[in-house]
Amino acid sequence: MTIINFISGKDLGGPKQSFILYSELLIKFGFKVNSVIRQGAPLKEILQSMGIHVDEVSYIRTTHPLFVKKSIQKLRESLRPMNASMIFVHKQLDIELVRRALGDEVKIIGIIHGFNAAHIEHADILIAVSEKVKQFLKNNHYRKSIYVLPNMVKIGENPIYKELPATPLIGAMGVFRRKKGFHVLIKALSILKQRDTPFKAIIAGQGRITWYLKYLRWRLDLTQELTMRGWVSNKNRDEFIDNIDLYVLPSRTETFGMVVIEAMARMKRTIATKCGGPEEIITHGVDGFLVAKENPEALANQLEELINHPEKSTHIPAAAFNTTTNNYSPAAVANDLKHIISSLTK
Repeated sequence: MTIINFISGKDLGGPKQSFILYSELLIKFGFKVNSVIRQGAPLKEILQSMGIHVDEVSYIRTTHPLFVKKSIQKLRESLRPMNASMIFVHKQLDIELVRRALGDEVKIIGIIHGFNAAHIEHADILIAVSEKVKQFLKNNHYRKSIYVLPNMVKIGENPIYKELPATPLIGAMGVFRRKKGFHVLIKALSILKQRDTPFKAIIAGQGRITWYLKYLRWRLDLTQELTMRGWVSNKNRDEFIDNIDLYVLPSRTETFGMVVIEAMARMKRTIATKCGGPEEIITHGVDGFLVAKENPEALANQLEELINHPEKSTHIPAAAFNTTTNNYSPAAVANDLKHIISSLTK
């Protein structure tokens, strides 16, 4: 059976990381897989470096009446010759476009990464990345099957337990948007500095508020303590996380939290806000830590507690690794994904 795995968008956020692992797992199942991305997306180089064939499609990603016919035609020309029986669609707007391009002959599985119910009625089934997302979709009157399948993390080789040093490196990475809460992290770091708590910090990524975050670093006098850098490439993600001692996800809202499981898989002490998805991943005090969202002082208090009392968290790294291996590795979700596929082929 031929399956298309399709994603649009050109950043390297969590859905793109998930898309890569879907392609890998579907290929391991023995299907013929066409991995389709928008022309110009940086995913092309990543997939090719992994030996995965990539197809590109150029179209305007919109359902606006002025452009939609052209977009549908472009998708039809690119996707129909693949003769697929099934297509995984990772961006919701594309679900409607794909349905109109391919008709009812191809089964559409919509991968829902966010709290957004637009266009879902055009999918044959939905995969929600968390229970909270599933409930949201049900509340928005989707009446077909909804499965919960968490995002996956590739378990890298040789994660190493590290004791917390006297001056730990606090790290974070992601798309620089307000909802990601990096400004909250920077304010928390300022509180740590005011309390004379030793630390260094690094934030990696890029986005529309890069200028604001750099301004905030300057205004709060953190230029010596906090390094800001661009995207971490896929091949360097493990190395980046390995160099960190305390990983922070400071978001206002997350339907899942891909970087949380990436950090936990590398045996990191991970602190996340109570912003949705991470609350289903982390058990506070067992395999990580949860703090109030949009609260710099709460985040600073948790970081200070860990820095000043490292002996209280020695059990966390191994437990974090076990959580990700048992629940979020490709091997852990493989049977569930096979079941979802078989439900559409009966």
